[in-house]
Amino acid sequence: MISRFEDNGEIGEKTDSMNNFSENRKRNYISTGLMVTAFAVAVGLLYGYFYDLNDDVLMKDILSGVYTGKPEGHNIQMLYPVSLIISIFYRIIRAADWYGLYLLVCQYLSLSLIIDFVAGKTKKTLKAAAFVLLICSSLMLGHFVIVQYTFAVAMMCGAAAVLIAEGRDKMAMAFIVVAFLTRSEMTLLMLPMVMLVLFFRFIDNFRESGAFKKALTCFLMIVAGLLVSEGLHFAGYSSAGWREFNSFFDSRTEVYDFYQVPDYDENKEFYDSIGLDKTEYELLINYNFGLDDEINADTMKKIAEYAASIKHEESILSRLKTALPKYFYRLRSVSLPKSFEYPMTDSPWNIVTFLLYLYVIIMGCMAMKKSGVRDGVILLGKAAVLFLGRSSLWLYILVRGRDPIRITHSLYMLEIIVLVTVIAGIHAGDGTEESESKPFYKKPLNILAAILAVVMLIYIPFQAGVTGRECTGRREYNEVYEILESYFEEHSENFYFVDVYSSVAYEDNGYTYSQKMFDTHGNKGSNSILMGGWASKSPIEKKKLAAHGLSENMQDAVLAPNSFIAADKDTDMQWFTGYYEAKGISVSLKAVDEIAGEFVIYMVNG
Repeated sequence: MISRFEDNGEIGEKTDSMNNFSENRKRNYISTGLMVTAFAVAVGLLYGYFYDLNDDVLMKDILSGVYTGKPEGHNIQMLYPVSLIISIFYRIIRAADWYGLYLLVCQYLSLSLIIDFVAGKTKKTLKAAAFVLLICSSLMLGHFVIVQYTFAVAMMCGAAAVLIAEGRDKMAMAFIVVAFLTRSEMTLLMLPMVMLVLFFRFIDNFRESGAFKKALTCFLMIVAGLLVSEGLHFAGYSSAGWREFNSFFDSRTEVYDFYQVPDYDENKEFYDSIGLDKTEYELLINYNFGLDDEINADTMKKIAEYAASIKHEESILSRLKTALPKYFYRLRSVSLPKSFEYPMTDSPWNIVTFLLYLYVIIMGCMAMKKSGVRDGVILLGKAAVLFLGRSSLWLYILVRGRDPIRITHSLYMLEIIVLVTVIAGIHAGDGTEESESKPFYKKPLNILAAILAVVMLIYIPFQAGVTGRECTGRREYNEVYEILESYFEEHSENFYFVDVYSSVAYEDNGYTYSQKMFDTHGNKGSNSILMGGWASKSPIEKKKLAAHGLSENMQDAVLAPNSFIAADKDTDMQWFTGYYEAKGISVSLKAVDEIAGEFVIYMVNG
């Protein structure tokens, strides 16, 4: 790559150019930072910020001390070093929403770096920043507002991609490491796309001295960073209790996220072989397996292996054939968004991606005529390699059967960023006076921008409407949960065991429990716990029960004199009494209170 400081050889002129570049970079950082901050504040004022899922709320509750009464560094979903650091901030100022702030900083800092990259290539900071923010509004306004750590990780990987394209490898490594610490699985899914940027950079610069060494050094730094992060995480979870739980957690994830619990009647022989009866199977189905100590790491591993064997009876080729039509449909399907997530739509993500691919292909064909076959082939080759890479990742998630928008939109976003780095390389010399003198319509990049602007103008009003309705719906839906939590707090002398599915949703109207960011209420310790979920059977769950003077065995803890059950009024609680009867314990439930017309509080008599 030709140095941007290369001139007629005068050292003084080079120094001046470097100083000017440094000043421009500082000016770009300040300008983009201010614009992104203004955008973040405007979004917050218009919509507020929400945690996307009840999972995100539980992670925050663990870190802040709501779960156990004290801030915990083991929040299970994130790697230990970053969760420990966040928990320390909670220890310093308990009432702040440090986890929410962390996710927003990750999101918007990454966005600033992406905008800075585009601004640095176009030499027009304000216009570039405004254009990127409008593109983001048409694509992912909802993700900025309804925050999920998965998408925040994708944003950090996008920032790492543009940093690698600019040669800022150490900073890119830092972003990848932080992303990995925040959610390792998502980072590993995104990493092949990021590495493509490094590969493309090497292809562009392979004639330069040391190009291979720089690329290899960057790759090795990233690998080393990930290995060190994994080592620190392993050390943080090295106790016997956490090792046992992690085994249970991994198997539970496989069962519920990828395989599903095998039907009892069709697989009774299997359940008999592992010592589970139908009442215990019901706990697996309704997710309240925390009640049963027999559903442990070994049992869950056997269920996961058996569920996998059932699913894998169908060959990988057969599953791939099933996934391909879905993949091609999502490539071509165009529709307007009707809600935040379901019915799911890939528009306008697939439209923007298609336009960028088309642009690279057209520029590649033009390069073959103007600059020579080699330049054109390299451009077309980049497009082909990227498309093959993205197809592999998409088919991987479709074959596995897990494709929520927090994953699919993340894949689209990173693919778009990689395409932007390729296009930036095409127009690396467009800042010249000769280029500036060309009419608007004679600049291919301007034509692309104009077409994208049309797409934005069509989709931004719909995205704004969808996001507004989603926030209003969540705010109203969560009011019932806030009343329930207030009830728990008012009866602090009692302890409440909550039915898992009731904690997710109390009626089927398209919304589930989330929580508005920064409504911390002091992050005081709670006197309620789920009877299952992904934190079930963890050392911190046992710690919470013990802190309230209850047995670490939830089956016994539920029978304590001050223990109560909370469930959606429409939930049939026969599963609860049936489970205890199968254990030889006679219990009954007596409704003692009704909350907001949606939840019932039961006293356990036994």
